This record gives sequence, C-alpha cells and structure tokens, in this order.
Amino acid sequence: MLEGLWAHGNDYSAVERSFSGHTGQKLCGPVTCTDSVSEAVSVVVASYNGGRALPATLAALERQRYRNFEVVVVDDGSTVPLETVVRSAALTVPVTVVRSPINRGRSTARNVGLECAGGEAVVFLDDDMLAPPEMTGALALRQQHTAGCLFIGFRENTDAKVFFDAGEARPRIERDWRYRSDRGAGRQIRLSADQNAPSPERTAFEPLSETGQLKDLGHCRVIGFWDLPAMVAGHSLCVARNDAIGVGGFPEEHFSGWGAEDLAFGALTAAHGHLIVPALDWVCFHLRHEGRHTKRVEEQVNLQRNFARYLTYLAEPLAAQRFPRHRLHRAGGGAGLIAYELES
Repeated sequence: MLEGLWAHGNDYSAVERSFSGHTGQKLCGPVTCTDSVSEAVSVVVASYNGGRALPATLAALERQRYRNFEVVVVDDGSTVPLETVVRSAALTVPVTVVRSPINRGRSTARNVGLECAGGEAVVFLDDDMLAPPEMTGALALRQQHTAGCLFIGFRENTDAKVFFDAGEARPRIERDWRYRSDRGAGRQIRLSADQNAPSPERTAFEPLSETGQLKDLGHCRVIGFWDLPAMVAGHSLCVARNDAIGVGGFPEEHFSGWGAEDLAFGALTAAHGHLIVPALDWVCFHLRHEGRHTKRVEEQVNLQRNFARYLTYLAEPLAAQRFPRHRLHRAGGGAGLIAYELES
C-alpha cells in the first residue's frame, strides 16, 4: 500500500475547475444546494452504547433541508438495544437499523452500514455529532459533480450544555485541530506513514492553510506529525458508495478500541488514487466524551498500539484489500423503519 501512497498526489485543482464550471461554486465551500441536485445520500451512524447523544444526532438529521437521503444506524452490540431510540426520533426519511449481538468495532459497523446503504453517496457520521442543516445537500451537490473524491468534515468539541441546547449556534472550524494545532511534541504521536521524516522543530501548525487545503499533502508528504491519511477522521466522511466498496472498506481485523481505523481507510483511499478534499462548510458540534470508561492515558497507549498495527497494515499489498461481506436477517420493521440483525 505504501507504493500507492508514494505514487499519488492530492492536487484536486482540475476537479475544482470542473466543479466550478458546472455549479458556479467553490468545491471546498461554502456551497449551496440547487434544485438540479438529485444524488441520493445514505447517512451511516455507527453506535455503541451511544443512546444518550444519538437522539440529538438524529434530530439534527431530521432538520436537513435536502431530503433525498436515508439514515442507517448500526447498533454495534450496545448493552441496551438502540432500536427504540431510533424509533422515538420519528424521522421522516427512510431508516434502517442493524443490530449486532456483540460489539465488533467501528470498522465492521461502518462496513455493515455501507452494505445496507442505498444511496450513491455515503456519509459516515459519529453518533455524537450535530450536523448542520445544509450537510446532506452540500455533499450531494459535491458528489454529483465530482468523481473519485473523499470529502472530510470538521468538528468543534463542546460540552453537554451546548450540545443538547445548541439552538441556532454554529460550530467553528477554527476549533478543529486540522485548522490549527499546538499539541506539543512531547504528547503527539507521529501519525504518518513515513516514519523517517525529520522531526518538526515547531509544535504549532495550520495543516489546511499550510498545504493548500491538502493539495500539497500527497506523495507521502508530511506536515508536522501528520500526512494525508491522518487528515481523514471517521467522525465525518463522505464518499461514493462504489468507491468505498472498491477500495475494500474499513479494515476489520487490525484494530481494537480507539483509533487508527479511519487512518487506514484514508490510506486505502489515497493509495488507490482518490482525492481527499476538505469540505470547509461541513462543521459539526461534537459532544466531548464524558465519563470515560478508560483514562485518557490508557486511550493514548491503545492508540499507540493501533498505530503500530497501522504501520504493519501499510506494508500489505494494495491488491489484497477486499470488501468483507456480512450475513444479515430481517428482524422486524414498520412505520418507515427496517430492522436487521447481524449474524454472529
């Protein structure tokens, strides 16, 4: 896979020009959905014990102005099944709920959602994110007038008071670390495929502006502690369904706990020559994790372990990545909702 990363750049200037020619708008945004947009969108929300934040996430999806979309919720073995939570949201768009009897991890949950998705464009959204009402329309417009692009969104971490009572408040992209970061060299894992890149002499970075909105970050180039796959965060991704399946989906057997599976998906995408494009108008409020079951230092240790597996994963042949298939059986439905169960 490393050969693919070294071989491909990320200069999407030609796609920008084509998009502007067709729509009169800028690819990175902000963009406005028009009446000519028809792209069907599937929003996949993978959740494990996310019953507290999920209702707010679904309520934000119900407020979407562009209505040609569906919601697929994958309940990844939650202690209390989430189907009742989803039904209570009373969404007026098609809804599918898939229940796994055991916790299999975010990669499997996202791949199951991808299998169930019926839209040409698939949005992966975490269960503790408040999407802006323009999200589905802006992403449908982008996907309809581009090919081979993975669009990434941004977030502002916030507390429960803001998250559950956001009202008309708007999150700020300046609060996302990819916009501005000053984490300190002593606390930052080098999340880049090229481990031989020189260590940075500074700790403050503005990854977006310093790389021409990621255009200059292909060919395994590094900015600070990160490279192009590290810009891909699983909480907000939009990709053509066929592209996601074609690259092999999210790796299911390499990672556990928190971190690195989204880097792997970003690496697969970039290694296949797809372009990673920031959607600067796609910014969500994100509920800061509360009542952690594991301490932050333990999460960092787990991330280090997963990142070591990620480096091993990068050494695998690109042609070896195949999209996994899962066996589902119908488990009910009604009132605009279809329910499935994932076989053990």
